[in-house]
Amino acid sequence: MKANHWISKLFIIALTTACLLSSGATGVGIPSGDRRFNITSPLDHGVYVGGQILPITYVLIRDSSGLELNIYVRSTNVNATTVTVAQKADVSEDASSIVKIDNETHWQHSYNYKIPQTAPAGFYEVVFESVSGHVNTSIPIMIRPYTSSSANSPTYTGSPTLGPTNGNTPSNKSAGDGSINRAYLAPLVAVAGSLIVMSHLLF
Repeated sequence: MKANHWISKLFIIALTTACLLSSGATGVGIPSGDRRFNITSPLDHGVYVGGQILPITYVLIRDSSGLELNIYVRSTNVNATTVTVAQKADVSEDASSIVKIDNETHWQHSYNYKIPQTAPAGFYEVVFESVSGHVNTSIPIMIRPYTSSSANSPTYTGSPTLGPTNGNTPSNKSAGDGSINRAYLAPLVAVAGSLIVMSHLLF
């Protein structure tokens, strides 16, 4: 009887773990309003600095045929011009942009936006406009003022910054190079925390 009791508890933990992991697989990052891609960078409410790079990364999780995507950076509380990062952003499904998530093939694309040194400090949002789906997905961020010391400091980002760092330069990343995107760690941390709590409650 006692053995069955322990087996039941272990089964519940295993089942919960599987559910959490499966929900975090293609749920990595922030899903777009039309659920056709996930945004892994910038970080939700991330803090960035004038004169540095704002990495913008998204992963296509469904067939991109017919998808037309524009990306903007606009202010929400200061007087600043809305900037077009990418008009008709890359939504191709070629070999150079393939990433493997949970043994499933997806396509990742990135743009490195150089924040002007003169950008007013304040709150902004990165807007992903799905023209085809008539849906906007906005990620709020904060931009701090440029300082001479910050010019040589690494940018605080939500995912690795790759490629050239001048202008709105597209860059692609394959998941097979051994690096870890911080956004991918969130589901794993959630799983670990849930297991700890459940072990205390059940045992």
